[in-house]
Amino acid sequence: MKLRNKVLLSITLIWAVFFIVVYSCSSVFLLQNFLNLENDRADQDLARIDLALNQMKNSLYTFTFDWSHWNDLYEYMQDKNPAFVKNNLTMTAYLNSNINLLTYWNTQDKLKVGVAVDTINKKLTTFPLDLKKYLKPSIFLLKDTTGYMLLGNQIMIVAITHITDSMQENKSIGTTIAGTYLTNSQIKKIEDITKLQLSLFTINDIKQDSGLQSAFQKTIAADDKHYTEPLNNAYLLGFTPLFDIERKPIGMIQLVKTRETYLNGLTAIHFFLLSLLVLGIIFSVLMIFLLRNVIIKRLEQLNNEVKTIGIQKRFSQRVLVTGKDELTSVAQEINTMMTIIQESQENLELRVKERTKELEQTNRQLETEIIERKAVQNELVIHKEHLLRLAHYDILTSLPNRILFNEQLNKALQEAAHHHKTIAILFIDLDRFKKINDALGHDSGDVALKEIAKRFTSVLRPRDLLARLGGDEFIILINDIDNKDTVISIAENLLNICSQAVKIDSYEFFITASIGICFYPNDGRSLEDLQRNADMAMYKAKKSGGAAYQFFTFQLNSKAHEQIKLEATLRKALSDGGLVLFYQPKLNLKDGTINGVEALIRLDSNELGLVSPEKFIPLAEETGLIIPIGEWALYTACSVAKSWQEQGYKPITMAVNISAKQFHNQDIVAVIKKVLDETKLTPEYLELEITESIFMDNLNLTIHKLQEIKKMGVKISLDDFGTGYTSMNYLKRFPIDVIKIDQSFVKDLPDNKNDAAIISAIIAMGHKLGIKIVAEGVETTEQLEFLSEHECDMIQGYYISGPLPEKKVILQFDKINNTRGKMDG
Repeated sequence: MKLRNKVLLSITLIWAVFFIVVYSCSSVFLLQNFLNLENDRADQDLARIDLALNQMKNSLYTFTFDWSHWNDLYEYMQDKNPAFVKNNLTMTAYLNSNINLLTYWNTQDKLKVGVAVDTINKKLTTFPLDLKKYLKPSIFLLKDTTGYMLLGNQIMIVAITHITDSMQENKSIGTTIAGTYLTNSQIKKIEDITKLQLSLFTINDIKQDSGLQSAFQKTIAADDKHYTEPLNNAYLLGFTPLFDIERKPIGMIQLVKTRETYLNGLTAIHFFLLSLLVLGIIFSVLMIFLLRNVIIKRLEQLNNEVKTIGIQKRFSQRVLVTGKDELTSVAQEINTMMTIIQESQENLELRVKERTKELEQTNRQLETEIIERKAVQNELVIHKEHLLRLAHYDILTSLPNRILFNEQLNKALQEAAHHHKTIAILFIDLDRFKKINDALGHDSGDVALKEIAKRFTSVLRPRDLLARLGGDEFIILINDIDNKDTVISIAENLLNICSQAVKIDSYEFFITASIGICFYPNDGRSLEDLQRNADMAMYKAKKSGGAAYQFFTFQLNSKAHEQIKLEATLRKALSDGGLVLFYQPKLNLKDGTINGVEALIRLDSNELGLVSPEKFIPLAEETGLIIPIGEWALYTACSVAKSWQEQGYKPITMAVNISAKQFHNQDIVAVIKKVLDETKLTPEYLELEITESIFMDNLNLTIHKLQEIKKMGVKISLDDFGTGYTSMNYLKRFPIDVIKIDQSFVKDLPDNKNDAAIISAIIAMGHKLGIKIVAEGVETTEQLEFLSEHECDMIQGYYISGPLPEKKVILQFDKINNTRGKMDG
């Protein structure tokens, strides 16, 4: 077989295999991608339907909320305004608001007044029969909410709110339930809004159609409660369910849309394969043509010339050399063989040519060295300029850095002093920027910083100077200020443009800033004073919640000095014994004995006196001093508890508060074990009081630590229960021994029925879980009697005793024990 036939056959086979592989992959993967895209778009349409339904529920809720918080209604519910019904509950009101049901119920769940309206025929009608099945006592205990009811074969949107006065200052005296039917006309409105083809089916409609039943079950079982399936090659069906206020499925909405994405995908795949086939044929023909003219034809010519030289023995003849490839090398080698046979003169000429080439190469090397030397000189100049820029500009944002800003600020201060001008310094810190770095990475954080820098630059005047100090901190020099309003306008523009959405890849997030402002010469005359004062003002803006600006005042400076002084006092007290523990007793309501105390830290300073924990504990948390302070308190409390036992007192439980920072930032298990070993206190007499804030970080590690502490025999108490977001699941998963009811629920007992109900529920729940209950803040006999009647285990508060020094607590024990001895006698 000739060479050109072999080449043709090889190219044809390779292209056929390639086309088959591409066709198979396209059919499997590309078509599946179009199907996935079709389902995603259908899910988006179903989400738009859900949003439209929620808007209808919100509209009804707004109407119900407005009527429920109306003084006229509040007086009517108290039988003080009988004209309310005649003057307000009119047919016009129902028709204008499209209300089919409006009822008012008193606190005994009895109907005060109510109507059912046929808005189509504009007349009153009877209440739907199925309404009674929803009017259970539990519905009146619901907080303000919206939902659906299935009434006969119709679905009604309902809103439930509690009735109070317009200022919502008095307690609720009833419940409002209002409703409007979800009709085909309202579905048509949703169609007009979403531009989708929709149908509404109740549960009764679904039971009559097996196809709808299957789709309904799959929709409910779906994680996102959306389900799609193709009807045929032209249409796709989508479903979203409706649940009543008891979370029972009562119907669904069906979406019908054309399968444009799928059909377009098929067309695109077919067009792609056809185009690939045509290109393959053209490519094969072109390859054969090129091989024929570039390689095969030259090989045949070279073969014929070599045959001619061999037959005629004409060694002075040369083969034709063309191109620059392997065939050229072969032809050159043949010609070199012919050249060797020639006379010495030809050899001499060849040597002269080689010497000439060497001289040319030497000349080229000299030229190359000259060019390289010039390039090195240019690089040195560029490097010097680069170093100067690195010293004065921020690498990431290209803004001036701290060094250049300080230079420019010093110049501005000199000029302002000479010309009696006012300048302003704006210190900017981005709020919670660390969360962006933690969530998206530092590369995304750098992109956000460059975008914010660009925005800040766009709102400043040409004569103002913006610099980046590092991290997420910026500083601005505002020159030539006419009045304070100029700076306010600039600050508001900075906050506004900063708060606009930042988009990075597929993420969209919002960044706010805190700005501190100070003026020269009123707030400071030196570079250091101005920057420090602007920083203090910024810190105040951040402490107030961020996304705001704050002017420097000398009160801020005074407060900062107070914080510095308090921190120094706290550090000195930690090393010099200025911290003391007070102890507040806990009374056991079952046997009338004090069986525990809570250790509370006090700062006793010669200069500041006895400092309340509310002042120095937040500072200790902020500075990290809470860790050594907490360890000192734990050791001291355990030592005191052990000394009481050695003095002959009956062992009692010592409760010590553990902060979230202390719990998470040291090996708390090892610390507790070390303290118990050194003080010789039996673990069962130590109780650690924690708050739910420790649950916020690394839940699994928190559970592990608590279980290790529990294994040692130490009790664990959950403090301030009810004031935060403690999940009932925590009580089941965590080894909690004691729940302390916060004093905010105790102070209004027994008059506040809501607090009474909450405390009763907490006590019952705790006892079911085998958890002891302690009530804090008990100050009256009535509170004591209520808690005793509801079987609360222990109480703590000023009714028994406030926090006392160690010596006075012992006296408190004696009094309680002596009194009990007299009673027993």
